[in-house]
Amino acid sequence: MQRIILLSGVLLIAPVVQAVEVSDQLEVFGTIEVEYSDRRGDSPAESGSALATGALGATLKPNAHFDITTSFLYEEDPNAVATPLEVDESYVTWHALPQERLDLSAGKQYLPFGKFSTAMVSDPLTLELGETRSDAVLQARTQRGNLTTHGWVFDGKSTKTGGASQHNGGYGAGIAYTTEKAAIGADYLSNLAESANFDGKRNVNQRIPALAVHGSVKVGERVTLLGEHLTALKRFQVGDVEEDGNGGLTAPAKPAATHLEANLDLKRDRTLAVAWNNTRDAAELGLPKTAYGVAYRQPIYGDLQGALEWQRAKDYANARDNTLTLQLSYEF
Repeated sequence: MQRIILLSGVLLIAPVVQAVEVSDQLEVFGTIEVEYSDRRGDSPAESGSALATGALGATLKPNAHFDITTSFLYEEDPNAVATPLEVDESYVTWHALPQERLDLSAGKQYLPFGKFSTAMVSDPLTLELGETRSDAVLQARTQRGNLTTHGWVFDGKSTKTGGASQHNGGYGAGIAYTTEKAAIGADYLSNLAESANFDGKRNVNQRIPALAVHGSVKVGERVTLLGEHLTALKRFQVGDVEEDGNGGLTAPAKPAATHLEANLDLKRDRTLAVAWNNTRDAAELGLPKTAYGVAYRQPIYGDLQGALEWQRAKDYANARDNTLTLQLSYEF
């Protein structure tokens, strides 16, 4: 569950929407996204509307030292027989030192690997490749002035090729430097096969470490440029990424994804965004080779927003598709 925010002039993505403060100790947050899309091109034509995302969560603050956060998520999946409501995150945070000098959190949560910033309707391909969530995460985060560092360990699920054993443990670390005009950061993950892209097909002979580098800069008063590159640091081997008994990869692959974007602030909370995405060695992972497009979003009434996006994607066989998407979103 993500939303777009403008923090100190730098466009970012945050995992929590606007919160309603029910009391001094309880905040409730949520979002509903309804989309209509029409795809035309070399693939079979497809169109229709769907409740793309529905999310509801709450943060309980018993005192100044502890937070307890739980959120539920519904995400439309056209390939699923049923799409039940699931627990998206559930974790506790201990503010061990004041002023964010040391926060410790434990539970089910997304790893802070990658930034995935965008003002588009479609997710960047860096997110498609690298977004990672684990049921058991222990994370430490510290901030000193403009510098933020974090490290984490988690319970791995990636299975070893040809057997039932697992690469049990996982870990990572990241660092970011943020000012009013710019931000830059880098994150390391011990095994890319733990990302959501590999759900149901996690078999790897050896762990595949990965690196994400991201940054943004504000140009003048109205333009924000941002970019991210996420890459595996080792190759998946033939037979890795097996799914439902198939043979896995037919060729070694060292997947990577790049996302570049420019956003124009049109004032009165209106935004025009242009984005370009590219992947490498990701044909057998089901990702397009390139995708580029333009999106416009604006408030409609109160917290209700509308967005319109056109995107053109090309796969590794040079098949091209154009997709037009209209999105209505409500956040609280």
